[in-house]
Amino acid sequence: MSDEIKHQPTQYTAAPGTELLIDQEHFSSVHDYQHVAHGDGRIILVPQPSLKDPNDPLLWSCLKKWLTFGNGLFYAFNGAVTGPMMAGGMVQLATFFRRPLSDITYSNGATLICQGFGTLLWMPLAVKFGRRPVYLASNALMGIACVWLAIAAEKTYPQFVVARAFLGLFEAPIEAIVPSTVTDIFYLHERGEKIALYGLSVLGGNELGPLASAYIIQSLSMRWAFFITAMSIGVSLIMMFFFMPETMFTGPRPKIVSVIAEETNKINESEGKPSCEHVDGDTSMNTVPRELESLTTKKRSYRNELFQVGINHDISFWQIFKRPFILMAYPTVVWSSIVYGMSLSWNVILGSLVAQLFAPPPYFFASGAQGLVFISPLLGSLVGTYLAGPLADQIATWFTARNLGFREPEMRLPTCIVAAFLTFVGALISGLTYHYQTHWVGPIVGFGVLSAGAQMGATLAISYSLDCHKELSAEIMVTISCLKSGVAWIWTWCINDWVSSSGLLTVLMSVAAINVAVYMTTFIFHLYGKKIRIWLHKKNFMGEESERE
Repeated sequence: MSDEIKHQPTQYTAAPGTELLIDQEHFSSVHDYQHVAHGDGRIILVPQPSLKDPNDPLLWSCLKKWLTFGNGLFYAFNGAVTGPMMAGGMVQLATFFRRPLSDITYSNGATLICQGFGTLLWMPLAVKFGRRPVYLASNALMGIACVWLAIAAEKTYPQFVVARAFLGLFEAPIEAIVPSTVTDIFYLHERGEKIALYGLSVLGGNELGPLASAYIIQSLSMRWAFFITAMSIGVSLIMMFFFMPETMFTGPRPKIVSVIAEETNKINESEGKPSCEHVDGDTSMNTVPRELESLTTKKRSYRNELFQVGINHDISFWQIFKRPFILMAYPTVVWSSIVYGMSLSWNVILGSLVAQLFAPPPYFFASGAQGLVFISPLLGSLVGTYLAGPLADQIATWFTARNLGFREPEMRLPTCIVAAFLTFVGALISGLTYHYQTHWVGPIVGFGVLSAGAQMGATLAISYSLDCHKELSAEIMVTISCLKSGVAWIWTWCINDWVSSSGLLTVLMSVAAINVAVYMTTFIFHLYGKKIRIWLHKKNFMGEESERE
C-alpha cells in the first residue's frame, strides 16, 4: 500500500479554507479544472465558475464586476461618512444642545450599537432573497435618515439621538454585504486586494467625512452637512439601481473535492505525521470537463437583470438567522471580530477626540482645521491598503507556491506583525508629541502611522475569516459587525472622560497595548489555525444544512 501511494499525486487533507490554488506540477487529475496561467504553473479558479449558466457572476466581464463592486464601495463609503462626520461640529452641537461633549459622543454610540444589531436583521434577508434588494432598501432608508438628522440637528438632543440610532439601523449592512459581494463575484486569489479596497472605502469615509463636513459646518451649518450627505446617497441609489445587478448565485458549480482514503490517513498517522499535513493518495475530483458540457441556460438581458429577484430555497430563514450566533463559538471568527473591532476602534477614538484635543490651546483649531486633521489618517489608510491588499496577496501566493500549490488562510497572517508595529509606533508618536505640546505636525503624523496599522488589521481580519469559511461569508460578516460595534460602542461611553482624567498619552498607549496583545495571538492561529479549522469541520456546529452549500 505504501509503495503504491508513494507514486501518486500529492494532495491535502480536507479542511475548510484549504484550497488547491496553484497547479505547479500539472497533475492530470486537475487538468480539467478552469484556471489562469501563473508563471510555469496554473492558478486554479476557486470557486469554479458554472459550466452551464452564463449568468453566474463569476463569469461576468471585468467591467461589469468592477461596476458592481464600485457601487458597493460607494455605498459603504457613504455609510462610513455618516458616522464621524460630526467630528468638526462637536463643539457647536454641544453648545446648541447645552450638553457636555461626551453626550454628543454618546449619539455616535447610538449609531454604532444599532448598526451592529441591525445587521442581524438585514443580512438574513440578503442571504435568503439576494443582495440587490438589501442594497437598494438600505441605501434609500439611509438617505431618509440623513434628511431626518438635518432637521433634528436644529431641534432637540433626544430627537437627534433617536435619528442617529435609526441611521445606524438603516446603514447596518455596509460592513457585511460588501465583503459578501466580493466573494460572490471574485475568485479566491483576487479577493485580498478587493477586501483591502473595501476597507479603504470604510476608513476613507471615516476620514474624508469629517474633513469635508468640517468646512460645510463652518461655512453653512450641521444641517447642511447632513443634507449634502443625503444627496450623495441619492446619487449612489440611482447608480446602484441601473448598474448593480444581483450577485447571489444559487445554481450548480463544479466542486473541487479531494477524497483521502481512510487507509492513507492511518499510514500517515503511523509515520508520525499529523493529519493536517500533506498526504499521498488517490485524487477524486467532482467535476466535469469543459468540453463535455456547454452553457445551457439563456443569458439574461439587461432589463431582466434590473428586476431579477433571487430566492435561496436551500435553507430556511430561521437557519440563516441563527448562524451568526453559532459562529460566535468559532475561534477563527471570534479572533477576526476582536482584531477588526480593535482596529476600527481607532476611527471612533479619533473622531470623538479631535475637537477635544485641537480646539483648546495651544492649537486653537477651527472646525475646518479640525477636519484637515483627517488627511493624515487617510494617507495612512492608503498605505495600509497596499500592505494588507496587494502585498499580502503576493506574500500569500509565495507561501502557496512553496506549499506545492495549496493555499491556507493562515498564509496572510504574518503581515499582522507589520500592523502591530505601525499601531504601536503611531500611538507612541501621537501620545508623546501631544503630551509635550509639540508642533501640531507631531500628533497628526502619528495618527497617520496609526491608521496604516489599523487599516492592515481590519483588512487581514476580514480576509482570514472569509478564507476560512467562505461558504458562510454573509453570516461571518454579521458576527464580526456585531462584535465590532460592541467594542466601538464602549469607547464612545468612556473615551472623552478618560482623556480628560488621564491624558492622551496614557489613553493611546493603553489602547495600543491592548491592540498589540490581540495581534500577538496571531501566532496561535498561524501555528494551529488549520487544526482549529479541522476541529470545527468535525464538530459541524452548523448542522447538515451547511454541508449542502
